[in-house]
Amino acid sequence: MNKLLFTLLFLALAAYGQTQERIAIINTMDDYDSISVAELTYLTDRLRETAVNVLPAERFGVMTTESIVAFLGSFENTVRVCKESSCLAELGRQVSADYIAQGRIGRFNDNLTIKVELYSVISGNLMGSFTGESKDIAGLRDIINENAADLFKRMLVEQKPIVVEKPEVAKMEPAPEAEVPKVKKQINPWIAVGLDLVGAGLIVAGYMKEREAKSAYDDYNNIDREDQEAIDAAWKKVESGKTQRNMFYLIGGIILTSGIGIHIWF
Repeated sequence: MNKLLFTLLFLALAAYGQTQERIAIINTMDDYDSISVAELTYLTDRLRETAVNVLPAERFGVMTTESIVAFLGSFENTVRVCKESSCLAELGRQVSADYIAQGRIGRFNDNLTIKVELYSVISGNLMGSFTGESKDIAGLRDIINENAADLFKRMLVEQKPIVVEKPEVAKMEPAPEAEVPKVKKQINPWIAVGLDLVGAGLIVAGYMKEREAKSAYDDYNNIDREDQEAIDAAWKKVESGKTQRNMFYLIGGIILTSGIGIHIWF
């Protein structure tokens, strides 16, 4: 029985991890080749470091350069796609992210300029941005340090955790001059077993939806990029699969954890 409980608890934790949302912080681009590749990489790393410090790890995952490159094929192709992409939200879909951000370097008079934008991949809406200018790279770093944290905090406002309110239980007053006997709590063990089975079943269903979403994403990547109607329809299938996956994992995890709690408590 202990081995079974450990297995079910592991599945519940795995389901929790699957609900984590990802943000891709794409390599900072320089439209005028004003600074070096190493300096661009440094500015991107500052954005990622700020996102990691601001966003709670249990709800958000910050994608690494390696994971982004894995989706786009190679580092050279990643640089090319990031530079040529005219829609950050579409690029976010290609790397299977929920949010995407990128900085761009430009020039105004004799100063360097920087613009950082954050998009929701699902809606395609711009969630926020900041701009600034400086005479040197150190000034651009300071602009990121002053503004990036507030930009990424917008993701915390959009994500509203589910709050389950505890029902109020009326207190039962004992009858006057009467002693209320203490009764040991009893519970049918089959209730806990039933919760375990239902929770595990929902998690399995979530895993199947995960596979369907991945299959739909592969189909999405194979569609002719000029057929916008087909692209939108295919992406809706991907999002539908992800939504159902998260629902099954969340409900299944709650039910399974409840069953495990009953086993331990009683």
